[in-house]
Amino acid sequence: MTREELYEKARLLPATPGVYIMRNKAGRIIYVGKSKALKNRVSSYFAPYADHHGKTRRMVASVYDFEVYFTLTEIEALIQENQFIKQFQPRYNIKLKDGGGYPYIKMTNAPYPEFSIVYKRSGGNDKYFGPYSSHKVARNILETVKKAFSLPSCNKEFPKDIGKGRPCLNYHIGRCCAPCVKGNISPEDYRELFNRAATLLKGDGRNLIAGLEEGMNTASENLNFELAAKLRDCIYAVKKLNEKQQIVCSPDIEADIVGVYADDLGSAMSLMFVRGGAIVDRESFFFGADEIISSTALVSFFLHYYDLRGYVPKRIYIHYDLEKADIELLSQSLSEKCEYRVSVIVPERGDMRALALRASENAKQLLIHKRAGEDKKKDFLVTLANLLGLAVVPDRIESYDISHSGGEYTSCGMIVLEKGVFAKKKYRGFNVRTVDDGNDLAALEECIRRRFSHDNDEEGWEYPDLILVDGGENQVKRVRSVITEMGINIPIFGMIKDEHHKTRTLTDGENEISLITRQDAFVFIYKIQEEVHRYSLSLMDAKRRNAVKKSSLTEIKGVGAKRANDLMLHFGTLSALKNATVEELLKVKGITLETASAICDYFGKEQDENNNRNSQGNQA
Repeated sequence: MTREELYEKARLLPATPGVYIMRNKAGRIIYVGKSKALKNRVSSYFAPYADHHGKTRRMVASVYDFEVYFTLTEIEALIQENQFIKQFQPRYNIKLKDGGGYPYIKMTNAPYPEFSIVYKRSGGNDKYFGPYSSHKVARNILETVKKAFSLPSCNKEFPKDIGKGRPCLNYHIGRCCAPCVKGNISPEDYRELFNRAATLLKGDGRNLIAGLEEGMNTASENLNFELAAKLRDCIYAVKKLNEKQQIVCSPDIEADIVGVYADDLGSAMSLMFVRGGAIVDRESFFFGADEIISSTALVSFFLHYYDLRGYVPKRIYIHYDLEKADIELLSQSLSEKCEYRVSVIVPERGDMRALALRASENAKQLLIHKRAGEDKKKDFLVTLANLLGLAVVPDRIESYDISHSGGEYTSCGMIVLEKGVFAKKKYRGFNVRTVDDGNDLAALEECIRRRFSHDNDEEGWEYPDLILVDGGENQVKRVRSVITEMGINIPIFGMIKDEHHKTRTLTDGENEISLITRQDAFVFIYKIQEEVHRYSLSLMDAKRRNAVKKSSLTEIKGVGAKRANDLMLHFGTLSALKNATVEELLKVKGITLETASAICDYFGKEQDENNNRNSQGNQA
């Protein structure tokens, strides 16, 4: 459809809530949005007077058609939009990748409490702290808190394990209160330690220090110097932890501070989590040049984000020009989800505005730093392009390697680099179907044909700017003949190793390019060659292990899955194992004379049956 036709189609829409989906000429979904008045929103993209900029202009220019889904309310539209974005991952939407959720520190409600890191809050009287930006952050905080209060770091269960076994080294060096030693600490005192730790995890370090100092002074006045010394050490540890958690506002503040920075090249978001008036954790997100940052897009993003985090503070301060209607929509949606009032605020003055401005500046600096690293990689790719005589900078590089075991289990690994970085989610593996005799060139040809049978605009199969194969002149010529036959023109180089199995040179099939004097290029190519070899070998090994599991080896008396695997690792191929003598089988660890004889008998019987079948077939 032309832009005029799209505009006329949009004008026929009703002014009711709903979700709109933009598609390109290939039918792929490139953008998903929601509106409380579909007619107004969708027609604004294609109106003759519309003056879009940057990413929005590129998106609109790519739209060939659109479809809409009507909803009863704007909140329903927001939920539906969020589901579509997660499902289709459109190119121009800002996206939050689903992971395993966000970790919490859990404290059980028991006479002898325990701390653990979990990813879901459940019912009951247990306490949860967080969520934290990563498992590493949660683990580091928990370890620090345990050291500060001399809490156990072992796996013993209390009170079940009290008095069983000797205390560990931490007890002897004064780093554990040792509830495992009978009579060493009462359940009440043990729980008090956990309550203090919980106060610190809540971010209320200042009140905790005041309480500890009061206790230390009282103990000192009562001449209980041992207790006073312990409290002094605890105060020191808490203060050290507080130094890491920067105090930024009054101790009753619990809020998330969000800063956004965007330009035509991309955008970044920085979040600071304030608990008890202190910044206890941070998180950052980066978005590409095509991902459109807007008021409505941020509403959808945060709905998804807090759904993953599993916890929403009562106040969220955002430094971005959110529309009033979007602020109200996000507040209402989060409030309904949490069953308590959540206020989304764009601060205009005071400490919260200063914090939000700091978050935005932090997002900007993080993006600048990230781009500096990318620019360095890009400069190297430009240098590599000049070294290889390429017409374009190789933003996408694909490398191939064939791996097999004595001609069996032949596999091909394809690794991908984007902007000089390994893109492991785009790796592809091929089980070679037509070659079983160790012919690497034929196997490589099959896999190259299968790889380039995918269209250039197919998701995840975009054509590379450079192909690197593990091998020399013969491999390069075979690959070039295949892709030329398919009407594709991509530069191809082979990675040649020396007698020490180290990358020596590159070849285009006729000439060699030495890497000896180019340390940066040598390291880059060497890493690629090692990675593609590792990946193809892992594919072959997985194929072999799977074959072992499916083979008849485990049917032999005395041979289980582990022993079958040991046999295959020792002999390399099934055919070599079949032809092995008893003496050769006995060299495998764990194989007894009885088992070796059983293996020989089994394969001897199998060979006889095959010969009988062949004989009967010839007579017929």
